Amino acid sequence: MNYGLWRLGESGRTGRDLAIYSITCASCMEEGNFKIVHHEEKKKQNSEKKLNFDTLMCGNCAGYVMVLWSASEYGNLHDYYAFPQSISTEKYPDHWPEEIGRFWVQAKRSVQDKNWDAAAIMARSALQAALRCHMESDTNTNRSLKQEIDEFAEKGHLPPVMKDWSDKLRELGNTSAHPIPGGVPTVPEDVYDIVEFFRVFIGLSL
Repeated sequence: MNYGLWRLGESGRTGRDLAIYSITCASCMEEGNFKIVHHEEKKKQNSEKKLNFDTLMCGNCAGYVMVLWSASEYGNLHDYYAFPQSISTEKYPDHWPEEIGRFWVQAKRSVQDKNWDAAAIMARSALQAALRCHMESDTNTNRSLKQEIDEFAEKGHLPPVMKDWSDKLRELGNTSAHPIPGGVPTVPEDVYDIVEFFRVFIGLSL
């Protein structure tokens, strides 16, 4: 089992039970109106921590949502991933800081509208906001995003693969923000990749 999955729930939402009220049906956009119709779980070796795999049925349209979730190994927290996600992004998770969430919502909406350059720029802004929230005691905002990523990695908060993806997000956002005549257009697949990466990044770092 991927080590990263066992970190799910070590940060996130208050409480050790699945916050069904915050899940939105991808079919009808009804929020929190679900019942659990199937449950599976996998227990971590030598631990009480579990990965829960729940199938939820919407009480409004009878559509289904699959939810992977876990509670913290020791604390009063949990977090989840829901599939499929709603097509329209109306808000960010309640436990995200506003300065991160507002850029994230704009990135997601830009992807949904196929505005690839705007999505890359907003994803870059969301990443920088997240790093600055972590380093809020440092009031030096004159550093470049590259310097902030390097410092965050040097402090042990970013494993090498996460640092590489952070740099890729930064570079893609820079390319869109500073266009060169005759330059190569932003590729949709790259945007999908970096936006998905940021969702994982923020899930592990908050």
